[in-house]
Amino acid sequence: MNQGEQSLEKADVPLQDVMGWGKNHAATYRCLVDKGPLEAGEVVVRTDVPRGRIYDVLEDLVEEGAATFRERNPRRYYAQNPEGLLQERKEDFDDKASELIETLGNAYQLNLPDESGDSAWILGGRSGTVRKLRELLEEAQDSVRALEPDPRWYETSDHRVFEKLHREDVELKPVIWSARQDTLEEIASFNYPVWEHEDLNKMFYVIDEKHVVFQMGGDTGVVFSDATIAKVFAREFEEIFKHAEESDLNNA
Repeated sequence: MNQGEQSLEKADVPLQDVMGWGKNHAATYRCLVDKGPLEAGEVVVRTDVPRGRIYDVLEDLVEEGAATFRERNPRRYYAQNPEGLLQERKEDFDDKASELIETLGNAYQLNLPDESGDSAWILGGRSGTVRKLRELLEEAQDSVRALEPDPRWYETSDHRVFEKLHREDVELKPVIWSARQDTLEEIASFNYPVWEHEDLNKMFYVIDEKHVVFQMGGDTGVVFSDATIAKVFAREFEEIFKHAEESDLNNA
């Protein structure tokens, strides 16, 4: 084990405290941050996680939104960005989370995977999908097309991001199911446009004509980073957008 791996091992105990994980989950996540993407067997080699436990541990991390995987044989697992993951716990564990964001965040940035190959990422759980979506929205530069039948996950910080995108002349087209009047009324207090649709039964976001975040059945999400796939979703969006109306409640 090299010096870098040993230095990151110090994150295992505070990870257990902040995330409520056992030592196997903490060690697995830390290993994915530092050395991922990895197959299950490769995690076993680099940690003390028993071979008989590794698949359960990885599936737990995926379900919690702390890891993703790409569907291949064998699967290769990726860590979710530790900054977004730990920020959610930061209010309760401010000091420890801040230290972890710095320690693991630096390792994550140094170990970002080459995305020139595979383009599809599986996101386990609603929280994992929302976390990745927020990350992509923060980085949007040109356009955001959104179909959102259930925007109740939007927080004030999300509205502020939409406001920022609108101010920066990013082409912003969020379409909300018209039955969500409470959320529409909340959006009206912020300065960005929104459209209503009476029959919205699917959720996806197309960002910068390249990234697509798509909610599948249940809570499973998929991220595509592929311009060709994004064009397909963008065409579908524009067909649905023809039947949407700009919200009367909106003051943008």
